[in-house]
Amino acid sequence: MIGNRIAFRASAQNSVGQAVGRPRKRACHRGQNLVELVLTLPFVVIMLFFIIELGRAWMAYEGAKMAARDGAYTASIYHNASTGQTQLDNKLAAAGLTVKTAKVSQVPNQHAYQADVTVTFSPFFGSVTIPTLSGPISILPAQFDISYQSITDVAVY
Repeated sequence: MIGNRIAFRASAQNSVGQAVGRPRKRACHRGQNLVELVLTLPFVVIMLFFIIELGRAWMAYEGAKMAARDGAYTASIYHNASTGQTQLDNKLAAAGLTVKTAKVSQVPNQHAYQADVTVTFSPFFGSVTIPTLSGPISILPAQFDISYQSITDVAVY
């Protein structure tokens, strides 16, 4: 080793007489991977948590949607809003959602039924704030509502 450089002997020379082979390596790059990991890991972790929260919110939306559709469909099949309401409540309970409102009713002057569902979603990392010079910034609210409305028309009497 010569100084901070790793030296090697080249076995071949080009036409000018310079050594041909591997370039010399510097030993000053040690720890570079660790520094890059420390700089990028927080962003990767934040993206991972965001993807998880987005998946949970989508699951809550899909649960509310499927319960509303099933409740309206059941009411339209049996021509009875209370049967649809029972089905709606059972589906929401099976999905494990926090229900704010859930109602199945007949559309006025029509042979159609509608189901209105609103569920409350609470993110794992809700109400987390980032301190800044201009004041704290909230990334996600502590909770928010997800609503869905389904209308099913009865074609066969």
